Amino acid sequence: MPVKLFVGGLSFTTTNDSLRGAFARFGGVTAATVMTDRATGRSRGFGFVEMATPEEAERAIGGLNNTSLDGRMIRVDKATPRGSAPPPRSPGSRPGGPPRSAGPGARPGGPPSGGFDQSPGGGGWDPRGPSRSQGRPDRRRTGDDESRKPPSTRRKPGNERRAGDKGRRSEEGHRW
Repeated sequence: MPVKLFVGGLSFTTTNDSLRGAFARFGGVTAATVMTDRATGRSRGFGFVEMATPEEAERAIGGLNNTSLDGRMIRVDKATPRGSAPPPRSPGSRPGGPPRSAGPGARPGGPPSGGFDQSPGGGGWDPRGPSRSQGRPDRRRTGDDESRKPPSTRRKPGNERRAGDKGRRSEEGHRW
């Protein structure tokens, strides 16, 4: 019974024949295919090899996995049937650890709350962003903080303002 193997990390110069030749040292190869792009015909960097027996497939995996073929390190594994890949992770899951907390008022399985405060007594949408809804202090500058930042002294020519002008518009709609 033939066993199909996945070969990843192939060089773009690897051909079906060179792939077959590399695996033929370990037993009978019934098929060797380098996957190519439909539009350009260029190699996609992976392929499949079908070995005649499971024993030969195991020898090929042990002998060729993490070795160099045409100047590139290749990875050889048993191929999994199409559609049998593990299910995609949910948005809150992380590899190697527990899922992250989505914050106060977040719905289970939903996106983290970012600017929308759903907690009891919360105001709903907070235009100041997620900092208010997640309990962090509001970091907007106040009048007493203005002394820390020097006023801008450079203005473009023709963009001068008169003293006391706050960018108001005249009745015709032009800026003064």
